[in-house]
Amino acid sequence: MKKNILLLINGFGVERADSYNIYSGELMPNMDRLTKERVFASIPNNYLDYVSAYRNFSMGINEPLTYSVIENNINNETLNNELLNNIANEVNNLNSRLQIICYWDSTSTIDHLVAYLKAIQMQTKAKIYLHIILCQKSLNDYKDIDRGFQILNYELGPNIKLGVVVGENYIKSMIGMKEYVKCIITEAGEKWKDLDKKVQVLIQTNTKPFDTRTFSVNIDYKFEENDQVLFFNYSNVEIDRFLQELNAQKYRTLNLDTIKYYSLFPLKCTLKQVPFMYNYAVSSNYMLNSIKSINAKCIVMDKKENCANINYYFTGQRNIIDEDLKFLPTDDGFIYDPNKMLEVVKSCNKDLIIINYEINTCKTIEEIKERLTKIDAVIGVLDTYIRENHYSMFITSLYGLQVNLYNQKQELCKVNFSGKVPLIIDDEVINLAQFTVSEGSLYDLANSIYQNINNDYKITGLIKRKSSLLSFLYKKPKEEKK
Repeated sequence: MKKNILLLINGFGVERADSYNIYSGELMPNMDRLTKERVFASIPNNYLDYVSAYRNFSMGINEPLTYSVIENNINNETLNNELLNNIANEVNNLNSRLQIICYWDSTSTIDHLVAYLKAIQMQTKAKIYLHIILCQKSLNDYKDIDRGFQILNYELGPNIKLGVVVGENYIKSMIGMKEYVKCIITEAGEKWKDLDKKVQVLIQTNTKPFDTRTFSVNIDYKFEENDQVLFFNYSNVEIDRFLQELNAQKYRTLNLDTIKYYSLFPLKCTLKQVPFMYNYAVSSNYMLNSIKSINAKCIVMDKKENCANINYYFTGQRNIIDEDLKFLPTDDGFIYDPNKMLEVVKSCNKDLIIINYEINTCKTIEEIKERLTKIDAVIGVLDTYIRENHYSMFITSLYGLQVNLYNQKQELCKVNFSGKVPLIIDDEVINLAQFTVSEGSLYDLANSIYQNINNDYKITGLIKRKSSLLSFLYKKPKEEKK
């Protein structure tokens, strides 16, 4: 067993051509030195948020496991789903409508939604209104969003219409939630019939999908008594604030007790029991399982608010407690003190130590530079420690950053760390002469770390041993037969 440190600088990456050029050897001399002395490469970075990145790192998938559950059921069980049939029956019996609140976070979402809409339409002729919550975090996603809008609004027949669209991040704020609820109760607010023009406005104003303010598309979608509401969710989303705001609204007099709620997968909800169609699937290749397979233990140092989410993915989309996976909150900032950080690492008896730094909370370019300077000082101290003890340190990032921030001159500049992230392997055995880094994902990186902890872990990772071409030069000639 060999102690390994995974030092993450989340948000950090190889700067693209249009970026402000924050990184330099003078800013981070220790990192710059390690890029020359140790194995250094870059790996693709397809994420701008830590949730998706941690999921890929720990489970080797780009989408929640719940997507595969839906894929498996679309062709086989959609028409026979008991809850789906119950929703259709309720709509028919009460002569009401179906309101679907869809969390759109993947290109697969619309395909799944369309399959369920077709199944519902075979059982009812009721009006169906779709309220879309955009979860995407990149401007590049608008191409797929525009295509999806056209399908939902124009190609599904006269009984299915788009209602309200809003960004997931926007409705997390108090103002955003109030605006959203007011819109679905009264139809008040911004309206767009031409969705293509709205998409262009969002792109031109550099508004990421999940930051989109509430706007509506059609009319007559507002909530009514006896409506059935289906949350088309892939993750364990929280709806208490939505229900609280709905009950507190004074715009219209409605008997909200007559509205019934359902979901695809379990919701975080303390105010109501919400029936759901499917439970979560569990992967056999999640991080905790891999750690246990080599008899190792792990500790993650991160902010307290992130620990629950990380645990959820590391344990196979389960919020379970396990002795082999521990968390150490870093809210007091001790990880930016090189001496304190060194003492914590020295005293830690875990085989894998994950230290999570991040720069995505920085408000200015100067703040990013200051934070990177502090992190580099820690890298220098830990580098000395692992060399003295023959340990290993991996330095990288699980997700990138793409944002506009002010510089010292109060000029608004683009910071673009998306695309690729640096990977430094600080290890005396994995050296430049004998090893290289192949193409792969964050999941491959995880496998390389597990293998470096214990050679009994046999799943292939990013690190490859170079083939020795010199062996052909020194190959002995065959002896001639006499």
